[in-house]
Amino acid sequence: MPDATKVFPLLNCRDSTSGLAWNLLKDFSLAAGEIEPRRHSKIHVMPLVTQVTFVLQGELEAWMKDADQPAPYSLRLEAEQAILTRPGTFLQFRNHTGLPCRVLYIVSPAYIFLVEEGRVVYDDSVVLEEDWEELKRVNWAPEKLLKSRISFEARRAAEKRLANRAQPPS
Repeated sequence: MPDATKVFPLLNCRDSTSGLAWNLLKDFSLAAGEIEPRRHSKIHVMPLVTQVTFVLQGELEAWMKDADQPAPYSLRLEAEQAILTRPGTFLQFRNHTGLPCRVLYIVSPAYIFLVEEGRVVYDDSVVLEEDWEELKRVNWAPEKLLKSRISFEARRAAEKRLANRAQPPS
């Protein structure tokens, strides 16, 4: 990720870098993640997908701001605990401990990440540069999110491109 947190796709055929058949599974995807000691992720938003984050090892603080909540809130998670993040939720992970926190990400529908010629063409996530105070100042409408071009139509177009790449030449 752009903020140095680590993500390792396990079962995501909608990730053009995974090497899996694009039509293997469309209902959900799995990835492992690691948040290094005393680090935090950048705030990000997944406008169209739902994510479950399950802590495998370590401790994690998740900061979130849902569309129907007036302010951000945090939840502390330990191993074998999980949170659900709905589409459009602002999300940040913080590891306050001296040990890595390992997590499992379950995303539905399957997370789409499309790279062509070394350029990201589509990503279901928008990683923001703003902090919580800056996001509040812009009324939760940061420019990068507004210009992200993530829509159901763009998502379908990315799926179609993945499918076309999988078709053998005639």
